[in-house]
Amino acid sequence: MKSGTRQITGKTTVDALYEQVKEKIISGTYPANQPLRQDALAKEYGISRIPVREALFMLEGDGLVEFRPHKGAVVKPLCRQEVEELFHLRALLEGDLLQRSIPKMTDTDLTYAAQALTAYDGVVGSARQSVRWFQLNWDFHAALYTPADQPLALQLIQSLHANTDRYQRIQMSLRGSVPRAHNEHLEILNACRAGQVDEAVRLTRAHILESGRQVQDFLTASEDGV
Repeated sequence: MKSGTRQITGKTTVDALYEQVKEKIISGTYPANQPLRQDALAKEYGISRIPVREALFMLEGDGLVEFRPHKGAVVKPLCRQEVEELFHLRALLEGDLLQRSIPKMTDTDLTYAAQALTAYDGVVGSARQSVRWFQLNWDFHAALYTPADQPLALQLIQSLHANTDRYQRIQMSLRGSVPRAHNEHLEILNACRAGQVDEAVRLTRAHILESGRQVQDFLTASEDGV
């Protein structure tokens, strides 16, 4: 077993493999365009090929893997144009869902969001817990959107979050991003608590769009060799 590979136990084999490979893609251990050969992964993790194929399809749904003719699965390259589209869609949909959600929020919803934010702040930026902090980031946002009772919209937004995880890791690695994310999340939560619908929506959209802009700037600089 290669260094950094953890034995798959506890969860279903597919879910455990999905999380481990996702973490390696997000962290850059598996770089863009690297082949993800089913036989090699099965041998590396000590499992059969069947769960490997299922996990790769799940990762394809997250925008982390793509299947190429005659080459099989590879780590999907980063794309500046994709960043703009993904974060723009998130800003539109999340702002709309939050607007619908705030009038229906209960103290329980707000408490759960606060707990998720506290847990997120405890692990954000940790390279070894990247999948965990992406999950907690989603838990925070989902707690604010769930009261809207729009399950299809919530499912779509969750998919967009999964597709932006790798880009958000880039953004959170930039100087000042961790405290900025904390402050912006807290401002959004406080606006929700106060029932300030327009302000909460404005803050949410600005939070998402600024994250996307920072990633675009980073990728542009990387392409220019800066």
